[in-house]
Amino acid sequence: MIMKRITYGLLLMVMMTSCTDFIADFGNDDQWVLETSGHIVLHYRQAGFSSAPSPSADEVQEIINNQDFYYRAIQDSLQLDFSDNVLIYLYNKDEAEEAIGTAGGGHSIPAFLSYYYTFIYDIPAYTDQYGIADPYLGAHEMVHVISHHRLGVPGTKVMSEGYAVWLDGGYARHDINDIVIHYRDNEPEKLLNPDQLIYETIDSESVYYPNAGVFLRFLVHSYGIETCNALFTTGMDDFIPHFESLSGVPWEEMSNLYAVYLEGL
Repeated sequence: MIMKRITYGLLLMVMMTSCTDFIADFGNDDQWVLETSGHIVLHYRQAGFSSAPSPSADEVQEIINNQDFYYRAIQDSLQLDFSDNVLIYLYNKDEAEEAIGTAGGGHSIPAFLSYYYTFIYDIPAYTDQYGIADPYLGAHEMVHVISHHRLGVPGTKVMSEGYAVWLDGGYARHDINDIVIHYRDNEPEKLLNPDQLIYETIDSESVYYPNAGVFLRFLVHSYGIETCNALFTTGMDDFIPHFESLSGVPWEEMSNLYAVYLEGL
């Protein structure tokens, strides 16, 4: 199996940032059930594997269908072609914390076209921006895999997480628009401007991620996906001049327009 060929040292070399920054425990990597459809290769646990529920046959098919939809929608949004298989490892909830460091989500290793997620069977009701009701896995990790492979290693957190949150449309099963509107109206100190996002002036994921997603949506709608794709690998120190060169718009002018955009949400 492919995961048996991944060594600890090699994993250290390819670690990215944020939700791509982890090393999974592959101790049970020979105990997967596989289901493949199109470019999605889902690994999951058979019934009775642990005390927590494993996905049923219907849930497995639902997960694959949703991930296949995201796979195609992401390419359309980014105006990029991508045809590699993506490997998904879905851990039962009671093993996920030890195996992947969280029982409430997951992580990706884009260099290996793979991501590792928790089967959260007791999910709250939520319909995503694509109209998919109660998805067990969203689009976030798929965005990391496709964007990193087609565009390169992101030079900033705002591009890596901004793309993923923008194209997922939610954070913690809440619409990012609703989160940012709440911050604007009730906790304005959590409303981040472009400089704060570029220079990562706040550590809180629950604040940074929704802000980054809304900001990337604004950039794409205002200046085009080609400009944003060209910025994807740009480092923090070069980001502002590179943006101005690509867009022909002064950074301060863009920042003012973004403030108006936030007020209009």
